[in-house]
Amino acid sequence: MKLTAAIIDDEIHAIETLRYDLDENHRNDVKVLFSTTNPVEGVKRIRTDKPDLLFLDVDMPGLTGLDLIQLIDDLPVMIVFTTAHTEYAIKAVETVASGYLLKPVQPDDLQRVIEKAMDTLKPAAFETPVKDKIPVSDNDGIELVPCADIIYCKSDSNYCTLVLYGKRRITASKTLKHFEELLGHDQFIRVHKSYLINRNHIKKYLRKGGGELVMSNNDVVPLSRNTREEIVKLIQSFL
Repeated sequence: MKLTAAIIDDEIHAIETLRYDLDENHRNDVKVLFSTTNPVEGVKRIRTDKPDLLFLDVDMPGLTGLDLIQLIDDLPVMIVFTTAHTEYAIKAVETVASGYLLKPVQPDDLQRVIEKAMDTLKPAAFETPVKDKIPVSDNDGIELVPCADIIYCKSDSNYCTLVLYGKRRITASKTLKHFEELLGHDQFIRVHKSYLINRNHIKKYLRKGGGELVMSNNDVVPLSRNTREEIVKLIQSFL
């Protein structure tokens, strides 16, 4: 079990220090795929190398870390901000970042972030899910749909629409309850009477309207009053 990582920071010394810490103390858990002082080049490398974890400096000239994450928000990479400024750390918590490290990075803080990342990514990347694929019937036949590609399921009376990664949708003549039982593991959460979501595709929690989730495809899913507290705790557990 090993995470892949990338480092983007405009300070070469900060990169060298973090790489040394990772190589020296976490070589069995983390493999650094690349590091760069150029955020634009970093975006290109993220898209080609697809790291699990990105250590990202916030305050960079030209393209800040907060700006950069908007360019990769379609990718399932965990963001950990690195910054010397406490106010940026607070901002990181309020965004899609999964955590932060204050510079100079302390060993205990780095250990905490890596453990959180491994706990979060383990169900999606390292454990064998209950089912890799589920059969979904439509007018053309039966399709085997990868569970990891399902962003959410939406109920419409006795029909259900599966919204998938890659802007695909499949409408099946089955109830939401059917898919809830079929998927049947912790990766999927019933957050509303009409919605079943994949927790690995949660992008952001919004307080407005009694609570909403922005999913990885930028669709907005409402939360029921009964599930709001559970979802907030889930989001906080990623930090």
